[in-house]
Order: sequence, then C-alpha cells, then structure tokens
Amino acid sequence: MVHLVARAPAKVNLVLRVGRLRPDGYHEIESLMAPLDLCDRVEVRLHPGRRGGVACRVPGHPELDGEGNLAARAALALRRRLDRHDRCEIRIEKLVPVTAGLGGGSSDAAAVLRCLARAFGIRDRRLLEEVALAVGSDVPFFLGPGPAWVRGRGERLEPVDLPRLVALLAYPRSPALAVRAGDAYRWLDETRRGGPPPRRAIDRLRPFRSEMAANDLQVPCFTRHPDLHGLAHRLEVSGARAAIMSGSGPTVFGLFADRSAARAAIPAIAGERAGGETVDVFIVRTLRRMPGVSPWKLPRSASSP
Repeated sequence: MVHLVARAPAKVNLVLRVGRLRPDGYHEIESLMAPLDLCDRVEVRLHPGRRGGVACRVPGHPELDGEGNLAARAALALRRRLDRHDRCEIRIEKLVPVTAGLGGGSSDAAAVLRCLARAFGIRDRRLLEEVALAVGSDVPFFLGPGPAWVRGRGERLEPVDLPRLVALLAYPRSPALAVRAGDAYRWLDETRRGGPPPRRAIDRLRPFRSEMAANDLQVPCFTRHPDLHGLAHRLEVSGARAAIMSGSGPTVFGLFADRSAARAAIPAIAGERAGGETVDVFIVRTLRRMPGVSPWKLPRSASSP
C-alpha cells in the first residue's frame, strides 16, 4: 500500500475581474489568486494491483463523503485517463470552511492529483492540468507553484512573486448567505445587459498593493446579501487596508499591516451576526509556494518508545 499525505491550502482572490461569457458557458476571468496557510489535510491510500473503486471520507462532514466529492472525482478522472483500476482511499480533515469562496474543494482535488501523480510516477504535466480543468476551474491553480495571475477559464497561469500578506477572513455560517458560484456570475450578467464594461488592461508585472484589491462579483452579491457588505465595512473601520469578498463568497476578508493589527480587529468581527448566525474568523497569511506531498508517518503520540 502507498500512503501519502498533502496539505490542501485555501485561497483568496486578491483581484477578480470577470469578462465575457464564453461559448462553453464559462466566463473569461483575470484573477490574482494566492494560497493561504489555512489548509485541509488530505490522505491518500493507494493499493497497487488490488482492483477497486474510489472511497472518500470527510469526518464531520458526511454530506461530503463518497464519489461526488471533487477529490474523489479527480481520482476517478485520473484513473480513467491512465486506465488504472487500483483501489484508492481518500480521507480529508477539513479546516477550510465549505462553500465559502476559498477553494477548499478544488484544493482537495488538486492535493489528490499531486499524491496520485507521485504514486504513479507521472511526469506529464499537461495530462495533470487537463484532468484538473475537467474537474473544476480552480483546480489548475492549486496544481501550480504558488500565487499567480489566472486567466481564461482558469487554465492560464502566470506565477507571481507575491510578498506575504496578512488577512482576516470573516466566514458567515448562515446557510441563507451561502452563494453558489453559478448564481453569482448570473447576477453579474443581469447587471451587464450590454456586456462587460470596457476596462483598462491590468499590468500584471506591477507589484500588488492593497488598493488594487477588487472583485467584480462583489456588488451583485452584496446587493442581495447586505450582511456581507456590513462585514466588509466592519473590517474597513477596524483597520483593514482593503476589504473584499473572495471568489463568489460569502467569505469576506480584510488585508492588514500585520498579525497584531488583524488580531485587534477580531472582537469587532467575531461579535457580528450575519444572516442570523455567528461569523467565524481566521487570521491567515498568504503562502509563497504550494505545499508538497510527503509519505505518511505514524503520529508521535501513537508510536512506541
């Protein structure tokens, strides 16, 4: 049995511009994405030579168990491309909030692809990227080296040397504030009856500054969910240099000068209620590179003297 472990980081969209609707039903995007040190833990057990399916368990989240999970779908897709039938068992310890605009499911899928690529000895980068894109638009980013400008549907990456940033994530637990990505893009299209407005080209070589933070999906989502706008405002008055929604939300994040400044803002945000329920807060930092894959090791607490 091959037993591998990978960390699956969350992400934020520091910039998200949405362009035209493509013939394939997706939108052209231009986004500066950065991985975070808030990570799920993904274990993959592969049984070479033992035929079987793909099992996926997410303790504490039974609704995510099974082959419908993006991580399981990634494993199934790669096995089909390679004509492999080895039994695969996936276990995911979730720390990244679910349906939060932080890319947790896509990151789990990429972590599984990384593990299986190592187990199968795959060197064909293009094959992995094709499988990743077939599973989800954000998955190719998590297969990349780290922060990047992401264009097209999500398949064109330009790595960026991004300094470490400190952010405070505000994730509203209320199901009433959950936003499906498809709805967010549809709401944006409804406000753009004549098509996307003309925009100045983004200078991707320009170093990122907090005043560049922007998200085209934010206005239609804030219009329908004023509580999210309230969270962004609370972050700004609590010292954030910029406060925007990540991806299609509902997580809103603020960029702070340092961890002390972010920590000082926690009481104002954690005391908020959005959609009638509490708001979870996380102080995070951006990563300069994606985590790697390592062999599983017996935890020290369970090892013999």
